[in-house]
Amino acid sequence: MAPSTFGRVAALALAAVVVAFVATPAAACRCGNSLGLDAAAKVAAHVVRVSVTKALFIPHPLKEQGKQAMWAGRVLGSFKGCTPRSIQLVSRANSALCGVSLTVGEEYLFMLRAANADGNYSVAACDTFRTWAEVELADRLALQRINNLVCPPAPAPYLRKEASYAEA
Repeated sequence: MAPSTFGRVAALALAAVVVAFVATPAAACRCGNSLGLDAAAKVAAHVVRVSVTKALFIPHPLKEQGKQAMWAGRVLGSFKGCTPRSIQLVSRANSALCGVSLTVGEEYLFMLRAANADGNYSVAACDTFRTWAEVELADRLALQRINNLVCPPAPAPYLRKEASYAEA
């Protein structure tokens, strides 16, 4: 092989390796031992049944890896924890980085940690969640028995009587 041909082949091989590293994520999602439904419910801050109502932001999994996907959800039932009726769920964009893809219109059972500083709830592939249709009847009944927390009522709207000039 001529030196110039060898140089072109080496350059192409190097370019292929660089493209392979750029196109694939640097880390892979690895989950430890996943907890069963009952064990996950015991350690979760919130156990909720949520209907995903809207995809708010779905970034490109390779081009926007640092960004998070975000969905709006309506809480249909809270089995543990005081959860607002409307929540936002966030996840990494790429499944190789433990990101998930939620389906709008689908109902899910989530075992959630406390909300982050923005008030959003994080969901990852290693977390315990499933579609509501996959939750067996015995598990549904067990979920109804775990809630021993009484949530405070939502604050009443502050009503302020406007002072009129006639009263002054």
